[in-house]
Amino acid sequence: MTVRGKVHFLTAYIEFLLDEGIKSEEYYVGDASRFLRFLLTRVEEGDIQAFVENLSPSYERRLRKTLRKFYTFAQRELRISNQALEKI
Repeated sequence: MTVRGKVHFLTAYIEFLLDEGIKSEEYYVGDASRFLRFLLTRVEEGDIQAFVENLSPSYERRLRKTLRKFYTFAQRELRISNQALEKI
């Protein structure tokens, strides 16, 4: 896989799997998804603060907005609940 300037995490992972010769990424992506769900249920307020604390004010506002949308998706579609994420 060639290194590109702006590649999203999951896209890069799938490209990596294909470059590694994986014929079906279903198990790999499924297991990664379960692990990310596990982590999402355990994130704490301090983790969120550490993630956004060194950002410019405008980027922090945008990031909080997009993360709220992501958490809404996680709640509705994946049934993930986390009080720290509710405070974003």
